[in-house]
Amino acid sequence: MKFCPKCGTLLVPSKKGKKSTLKCPKCGYEERIKRAAKSEYKLSVKADTNLKVKTTSLVSEKKEVLRKKEEIEQEKEEFYEVLLDLMKEEG
Repeated sequence: MKFCPKCGTLLVPSKKGKKSTLKCPKCGYEERIKRAAKSEYKLSVKADTNLKVKTTSLVSEKKEVLRKKEEIEQEKEEFYEVLLDLMKEEG
C-alpha cells in the first residue's frame, strides 16, 4: 500500500495503455508500478448488470422544498430588520 507524496491519499492501481500505474484519485499524481511490485496489485472492476434507475416522487417535490427555503430566507431577512430596528431604539 502506498500513499501520495503530495496529499497523502491512498494511491489506486490503474492502467494507462499497457502500463500499470498507481494514481492518486484526489490530486492526480501518478507513479509507475515497478515490475517486481506488479504481483502485489490487482485491478478489477465489477459492474452490476441488474442495476436499474429507480425514480420517486421526490423529483417533483423538489420545487416545493426550494420554495420553502426561499420563505425561510425571507423570514430571516425580516427578523434581521426587526432586530436592527430594536437595537437602534435601545442605543
